[in-house]
Amino acid sequence: MTPLTANSMTEAQKLPRYYQVYLTLRDWIHNGNYRTETQLPTESELCETFGVSRITVRKAVDLLATDKLVRREQGRGTFVTGNDATPPLTGDMGQVLKRIDSLAQRSQAKNIIIEQKPADAETCVDLHLEDGAEVTCVSLVRVLQGKKIGRSSTYFPIDLGVDVGTDEINALSLVSILEQKGIDILSADQLIGATLADMHDASVLGCTVGTPLVRIRLIVFDTNYRPVERHDAVYLADFYQHRIHLVREPGTLGGFKWSHSD
Repeated sequence: MTPLTANSMTEAQKLPRYYQVYLTLRDWIHNGNYRTETQLPTESELCETFGVSRITVRKAVDLLATDKLVRREQGRGTFVTGNDATPPLTGDMGQVLKRIDSLAQRSQAKNIIIEQKPADAETCVDLHLEDGAEVTCVSLVRVLQGKKIGRSSTYFPIDLGVDVGTDEINALSLVSILEQKGIDILSADQLIGATLADMHDASVLGCTVGTPLVRIRLIVFDTNYRPVERHDAVYLADFYQHRIHLVREPGTLGGFKWSHSD
């Protein structure tokens, strides 16, 4: 395990120090340097390793706890939980944006609601906002060939100073709209899972309760690693496909490893 020295931090010098520490610890957990149920070093040890203050270390560990990667035990210390210990696959952000924009252009956005309101607790966590912070929320229903195929809600912080209009939403995804308005997008975390339609989904999409749905959650980060958008959506399972092309690449030890491209 290599300490995060001044030289290694140069590449990310634009990031807040606590976020650099968080990213490094998260990477060490994902890579198995700290295994499930092992104890993290003490605050003093982490301060010495990273050359930062206790406040910086605490903020970094707070983010790990928010991600459910660690848990604090009073009087004992901080332990790795093992949740999400497998590192996520890495894909091409540009290809993801093309796919999202393609859906926006092939379908129609209906029942668009744009409003400013206090963020709920989950949105505050995902966007690193104070409790009760105001966000812009864009809710809509996607319609393809006259059929409602999905619904989505997108949130971004008020202080971005971004105004969004219905004409823009009909042409592009909100990620691309943010870029057009001067927000430099660097990366995103995308979660794709399955769920069953509840009464609200059934009412909005005109399906029956229990209909299979694809659930998508996207957290978008700018070049300062600040989360600038949270996107939640559900789609009818028979109208959404996620295609991944898998290839084999030479490994470093003479073998092969799997990688993927969207």
